[in-house]
Amino acid sequence: MKFNGFVAGVFLGLILLPCSGTLAQRADETTYGDPTLRTVADAQLQKIYERANGPGEHVEVLTNGNPLGIRDALGTEISGSLAEGSLIRMIGSAWTRRGKYSFEFYRDGDRLLMAYATFTWFAECAPGHSWRNFMGLAAWESRVYFGTGGEVGYAETRGLQAPPPDMSGKALQQQAARLIELLDQSPARWTRK
Repeated sequence: MKFNGFVAGVFLGLILLPCSGTLAQRADETTYGDPTLRTVADAQLQKIYERANGPGEHVEVLTNGNPLGIRDALGTEISGSLAEGSLIRMIGSAWTRRGKYSFEFYRDGDRLLMAYATFTWFAECAPGHSWRNFMGLAAWESRVYFGTGGEVGYAETRGLQAPPPDMSGKALQQQAARLIELLDQSPARWTRK
């Protein structure tokens, strides 16, 4: 009789598993590497974020080009925040026929610390059973934290459509370099006081 109760409990658990929002949400989350790297980096990223949004020099690019190589991109907007002449934060977005790709890159000197990316689908294009972001929109997102040698030390993704990170970090390093090149050449500069 105990065995039948156990089997019934397991069976009931398997049936209810897809109905649990918490467990379903976790099924869409994947992590790679050492999570202590994020804990250490987040304090530094917060300081960069505050500095980038405070007084200082900013540079902008609006292009119909596709510097990040996003499939079907119709145009790209990039904003950079500088400290002592060095880009410390780059943010932007690219619109496609299926939705909006958004990104952030955080830097300390010449070193890339973290890259964030998310894709939000237009409601008409969203895959079924998509992960939902904080706004309730169908999306995926990715956070990649870099080690001291430029390799990926830790990464996390949400949403089944999120691409797994290139653990060498080379693709994101190359994307950041392309953005830096575009921003360095841009005459669209302004100062926040």
